[in-house]
Amino acid sequence: MTTVGVFADLTDQTMPLLDFAHAVEERGFSSLFLNEHTHLPVEHPTSRFPPGGDVPERYARFWDPYVALSFVAATTSLEIGTGVSLIGEHDPIQLAHAVATLDTLSDGRFVFGVGWGWNREEFADHGRPPELRAQVVEEWVLVMRELWTREVASFDGRFVTLSPSRMWPKPRQLPGPPILLGGPASERNFARIARWADGWITMGETIERDPLRAELDGLRRAWERGAREHVGPRVTLIHNPFREGPEFSKVIEVAETLGVERVLYHVFEGDDAQMLRRLDRARADVGA
Repeated sequence: MTTVGVFADLTDQTMPLLDFAHAVEERGFSSLFLNEHTHLPVEHPTSRFPPGGDVPERYARFWDPYVALSFVAATTSLEIGTGVSLIGEHDPIQLAHAVATLDTLSDGRFVFGVGWGWNREEFADHGRPPELRAQVVEEWVLVMRELWTREVASFDGRFVTLSPSRMWPKPRQLPGPPILLGGPASERNFARIARWADGWITMGETIERDPLRAELDGLRRAWERGAREHVGPRVTLIHNPFREGPEFSKVIEVAETLGVERVLYHVFEGDDAQMLRRLDRARADVGA
């Protein structure tokens, strides 16, 4: 059955994090996912903001998702997730420890959406080549899984070397929280998912039944070619209520028909009244 949650743009200028999280839970939604940008370079001449135009102010103000979600996990029963975390902008050993801690303390409620992001300058500020950010992300996932699943972990890669090491806690979910790659539909991205992820986060630009079905068929073919052993791929769809397309209830109906695991309603930034109205609209749309 498809679950229904919320993906929210929360910052230091919006409705307070925990007030919003409690409102999400009170309205019967199952999860809360947060975005990540560590900072916003003032100049980004080689990077185009995907929707076009100027980058909104919120991109310089998102909460750190791991710290914020730890507060959410401690005070609600919501499933928590990143949609997505730019993991190549972190140290992979430290991040493996943080994620394992968050998954354990939340009793296995963490979903790990990952990506490499559109802002090359942001990525470069972390000391890694932006033209290789997809390769960095893949290697980071492999390093983290090594630490999560082995009593003595080691890794010798292109970007990181890990000497034989021990790390606890292990995640509550083994072999680790589900890793979902966020990115557009493409054979290349589907091959990446089949190679090292557990599934896909899509913004759902083509939520109509046939285009989405075609995309998911392509993903599942890549999964089969990868000879993955466990059930999958797992799919999360983020619904933008301001984009032209079907109503939220129809999105959920199509998603359930196509085997999508989770649909997230995108609540954009605003004050308390604005964000609560958006939550109430979403709840009304699904008849909750």
